[in-house]
Amino acid sequence: MCTLVGRDSAVSVAWRPADFEGSGGATIRLCVDGACEERASGDPGDPFGRVSVRLPQDIGPEHLPVELTVTPVEKGRPVKDSAQAELTEERPNGPGCGPVAWTATFRADPVKGLVSPKGLVLQEK
Repeated sequence: MCTLVGRDSAVSVAWRPADFEGSGGATIRLCVDGACEERASGDPGDPFGRVSVRLPQDIGPEHLPVELTVTPVEKGRPVKDSAQAELTEERPNGPGCGPVAWTATFRADPVKGLVSPKGLVLQEK
């Protein structure tokens, strides 16, 4: 039996707003294959922030250019980074059930730019 969970194809970047507290916050701009979205890093008390660039639902297992710009509000220099997103298939309702979404996720680091989201701790311990 299939459930009815929806999922969009997208490339996303996530972060902990507390990581950007030292610069007074930042604007996080994510561009994927020329399409861009941006968002403020958020309140340091929030557990996490995220911005996504939606893709055509049926895009498939593509490799797409990704650019990240982190612009500090008060102090520090902008951090610019780029990478290739390798889209992977997600089936939120299980095998054989739609929708099929193609996604990639990165982490925004205030110093390094685009990094792996593995090990992202969303709250202080």
